[in-house]
Amino acid sequence: MQFGVYGLKPEEKVFFDAWAQNNGVTMNYHTAGLNGQSPADFAGDDAIVALQTVPYPPAAIEAMAAAGVKYMALRNVGMDNVPFPTLAAKGIQLANVPAYSPQSIAEFAVSLTLQLVRNFGYVIQAISAHQYTEAMQRTGKELGTMTIGVIGTGRIGASAVKLFKGFGSKVIAYDPYPNPALKDEVEYVDDLADLWPRVDVIDLHIPGTKENTHLIGAAEIAQMKDGVYIVNTARGNLIDTQALLAGLASDKVAGAGIDTFEFESDVFPQWEKNEEPTNALYEQLLADPRVIMTPHIAYHTETAVENMVEVSLGNAKAFVETGHAPNEVDVQKLAQA
Repeated sequence: MQFGVYGLKPEEKVFFDAWAQNNGVTMNYHTAGLNGQSPADFAGDDAIVALQTVPYPPAAIEAMAAAGVKYMALRNVGMDNVPFPTLAAKGIQLANVPAYSPQSIAEFAVSLTLQLVRNFGYVIQAISAHQYTEAMQRTGKELGTMTIGVIGTGRIGASAVKLFKGFGSKVIAYDPYPNPALKDEVEYVDDLADLWPRVDVIDLHIPGTKENTHLIGAAEIAQMKDGVYIVNTARGNLIDTQALLAGLASDKVAGAGIDTFEFESDVFPQWEKNEEPTNALYEQLLADPRVIMTPHIAYHTETAVENMVEVSLGNAKAFVETGHAPNEVDVQKLAQA
C-alpha cells in the first residue's frame, strides 16, 4: 500500500514516518501541494493525503483519476477549496479530519483578542523605536469587562466560549444550530442583527461557505459598537477586507486579528518563499499597528499536527481496505450544494 502525501510540512514528517512503520505503508512525499500534476505523478499511489489552503485544481483531480486513484484524505476539516463537482464526476471519494484540536484554534483566537485589547501592536512598535514612555502610556482593556460575540459554536467555538468565560467575559452567541452543551453558558440570539450592536469583540468560528462570504461587510460594521474588535481564525472570505479597512480608517473598528485573509490564495505562494506579499490590501492591514496578521497558523500545535496526520492516514487506509472511511463525506451531495 502506498500513499501520495502532498503539502508535507517538516514538522509532520516524524508522525508520518512513525505511522508508516507501524502500519507497513509506503509514503511518497511531496512538499508541494496539488497543482499541475500529471497522471504519472500519481503512479503507484493507492490514495492521496493532502493539505493546502489554496484551491485544489480540478486538473490535478482529473490526473489522479486518470492514474486510477480513487481516494483522497484531507489532513484538515475545511473543504471550501475542494472542487466537488470534479470529484463527483471522476468518482473519487473524500474524507477529512473533523476535529484535530479545537482547543488549538480557540486558544489562538483568545490570544489574538488579548493582544488586541492590550495594544500589543502599538507597544511593540514603540519599543522597537525605543519609545518606551509611549509603550508605558498605552492603556488596555480587561476581557472580564467585555462582552464577546462568538459566531459559530461547534467544537472550536464552544472551546472559545469556555476560554472567554474563564476570563470573566459575558458571551453572546449565534449559530443556526445552537449547541445544547452551552445553553447555560451563553446567550444565543436568533439573528446576527441582534448581536452586532451588543458586543465588544466578534470572534468568528464558522465555515467559509458561499452563503457566509462577506458575513461581515460595510453594512454589518455600521451596526457594531464603536471601537469593536474583530477576530478571524476561520476563513478569509467571511470578512470584506475593503470594509474592514474602511472601519479601521474611521476608528469604528478598534483592531482586528486576522489569521485567515480574504485573498490568501494570492499571498500564500509568497509566504512559502518568505517573500513580502504584494497584495495591496494585505500590505495595508500589515502596516496598521491595530491589526495582528498571522499566516493561517491558528491550528498549528504539536497536538493538532499529530492528530491531523494520524486521522487522515487512518481514513486513507480504511478507504483502500474497505472502500469507505470513518470520516468520509458525501461527495455527490456536496457537488450539488
